[in-house]
Amino acid sequence: MTPLIINHKIYGKQKITEPVLIELIKSPALQRLKHIEQHGTWQWHQDWKKENYFSRYYHSVGVMLVLKRFNASVEEQLHGLLHDVSHTVFSHVADFLFGNDPGTHDYQDNRLAKSFKLQGIDKILKKYGFESSHILDDKKFPLAERDLPDLCADRIDYTLSDPWAKTFYTTSPKKILDNLTVHKNQFVFKNRFGAKEFASLYEKHNYNNWCNPLQIAIFTLSAQILREALNKKIISKKELYATDEYVLKKLRRTNNPVIVKKLEQIKKLKIRIVPKDQADFWSTSKPRAVDPYFLQKGKLIRLSKVDTAYKKRIAKWVKKIKKGFWIKIV
Repeated sequence: MTPLIINHKIYGKQKITEPVLIELIKSPALQRLKHIEQHGTWQWHQDWKKENYFSRYYHSVGVMLVLKRFNASVEEQLHGLLHDVSHTVFSHVADFLFGNDPGTHDYQDNRLAKSFKLQGIDKILKKYGFESSHILDDKKFPLAERDLPDLCADRIDYTLSDPWAKTFYTTSPKKILDNLTVHKNQFVFKNRFGAKEFASLYEKHNYNNWCNPLQIAIFTLSAQILREALNKKIISKKELYATDEYVLKKLRRTNNPVIVKKLEQIKKLKIRIVPKDQADFWSTSKPRAVDPYFLQKGKLIRLSKVDTAYKKRIAKWVKKIKKGFWIKIV
């Protein structure tokens, strides 16, 4: 099989030679992710910029490349590459749509095994001698997946690769990446500087992007639109596994007054955080905070152990997000 050359803005020019990785990257399951926006329905808002487009495909390949860079096994690279194939259109809007706790963002994770079967991934893996049950097992791949507040390839890539970061990072993603190493089968930084810079970038993503109350409001209203579209059979549940463009086109063509009104509302949406008795609704998002390890004289040290200000900030942040926001549309 002809090697696949990938040019990545952070990880550089990479040659992929493993046939199973090449076939999966070229498969319809992965190619669909080129049309699923990482930022969900932020793209419906008038302030969203095209240069910030960040697809689930680019992220999935990025996770694989992080693992490849640090000599992870092919199995672990497969796990990283495939971890998002179960995403519906508009990414984490599904967590708001299906009544799951929007603070967990686990809807697609719970459907990953089923998605492997439905999208033919099982067959491709089996063709090359890999078992889906093994590739799906998070516990077997600690570089690809770890719980917060630790680092993992997934967390590293979506933090460094997201083009939104160019508006607020102070250290280049490449420099942060160069400060990473693997120690006892986990990602850590070579020194305190790397840990602090990554943690700072992660914080800024939280404030400006992932847990921004405006984004939370957009996701909440978007879920209401999709629920109305499903109930009125404007779209089918199966079509949620199409592409963002396909579903949005169907929504824009409808004359349904609820959908028309809310799409226009989202486009120009402005909100305020208000007391409960003044709010239109309550919502929240996943409380994210990292506390990376770094090496100092051969010992692993948490950033929070040497940076008390950071420790206080992330504790306050997690508490704030868990409490959620009472939101008023203005």
